[in-house]
Amino acid sequence: MKSVKAYRYRYVILLCLVLLIFSVEIQWLNLAPVGRVTNHFYQGQLALKYASPVDLLSLMFLLVFVVASIPSSYLLHRLGPRWAVWIASGCIVFGSLTKWIYLASLPAVLFGQFILALGQALVLTSITEIVSRWFPIRERGMAVGITSASQYLSLAAVMILTPLLVATRANDPSWGEGFERMMGIYALVSSILALIPAFLMRENPPTPSSTIQTPKNQSFRTSFRIMNKNASLRGLMIIFSIGWGVLMTLFIKVDEISALLGFNDSNGFLGISMFAGGMVGAIVLPGLSDRYRRRKLFFLFCNVCSIPGILLLVFCQQIGAVLLSSEAIALIGASIVGLSLLASIPIGSQYAAELGIGISEEVIQGFLLLFSQGACAVILLVSLIATDAYSPMVLSTLAALLAASMIGSTFLKESEMIVTEEERLKGVIEQEIVHLQ
Repeated sequence: MKSVKAYRYRYVILLCLVLLIFSVEIQWLNLAPVGRVTNHFYQGQLALKYASPVDLLSLMFLLVFVVASIPSSYLLHRLGPRWAVWIASGCIVFGSLTKWIYLASLPAVLFGQFILALGQALVLTSITEIVSRWFPIRERGMAVGITSASQYLSLAAVMILTPLLVATRANDPSWGEGFERMMGIYALVSSILALIPAFLMRENPPTPSSTIQTPKNQSFRTSFRIMNKNASLRGLMIIFSIGWGVLMTLFIKVDEISALLGFNDSNGFLGISMFAGGMVGAIVLPGLSDRYRRRKLFFLFCNVCSIPGILLLVFCQQIGAVLLSSEAIALIGASIVGLSLLASIPIGSQYAAELGIGISEEVIQGFLLLFSQGACAVILLVSLIATDAYSPMVLSTLAALLAASMIGSTFLKESEMIVTEEERLKGVIEQEIVHLQ
């Protein structure tokens, strides 16, 4: 048994990661809740046959991550976390201020979003590397969990705050006012939050955080070859990616979908309902999955529950004509969808790690993130190509994808090594004593 030191400064490092994530993620979907206002503001600037300005800005993050994730990982290992954080902070500050200063020009705003997307790729690919350097092995799951939660909290924040900063009532003479102020607030918040880590980030603790040697990272090619031989892991990757892609598509097009469902105002209620249900599901269902030691059952449960939720959204107007109202039915459906799909993310992540024995967990999570962003980009591109005549079918298409995922999840095999985080790390935890500094 060996001793290691855990320095209090590791919590400053964790705060730096949370601030970076929050600063860049609020720039991703901050215009989605007021999509109708945004599209009107940039009306006629670009000859967009298929996509609206909001769709283009949201799609930028997805496409850039798919292309830049592997180069970002290379840059991280080549230059180290401190340089990666400096570059990411610079990208976030430059991109945020560009979007604000040149707000009236859609091409300039798209360029700023591109720079922000590069910063996001660097931030997300650096999380596990920085955590492994500063945290003893018993605390790494907690640290990564906090960074993951900050991504969804940042998206929840914009769903709530953006409609409050912009006049969105349909019949209000001041409709659309506050748009410039809203962009300025987000630019300043993102810039300030991104600059703090640039000054506080350190490369390494004075002494290693753990004596346990982590296995050498496998190449993506080797890992992909191993994964391709595992039918259940391969299927889980696809199903997980579809669920994540559907959820993010709903968030990206939340205001457009709200208009289709009869919401007159860009109040963000639909997105807020999804997050409210999602927070409950993400807390309760993974805990139950650990308690009853069932991954497939609860992952399948999440997929099954998403079907009635999405169907309530599809048929909210017909159901609302005889029960409650169409808006109330849509909000209930959105809550069920959020509860199901947001809960499936932590369950699916742990499920994949357990199915992927012999593959580094960082590699598995990297593939999940890469495939999920790619799936969302494909789904969003297909929805953009749909003409106005077919736009009401977007929800039906998403429902069909969720139904296919539900059917596919029945063919997965149960994990053969269902363990909680504490049990999984018990063996290595007992090999070292941690002294707090």
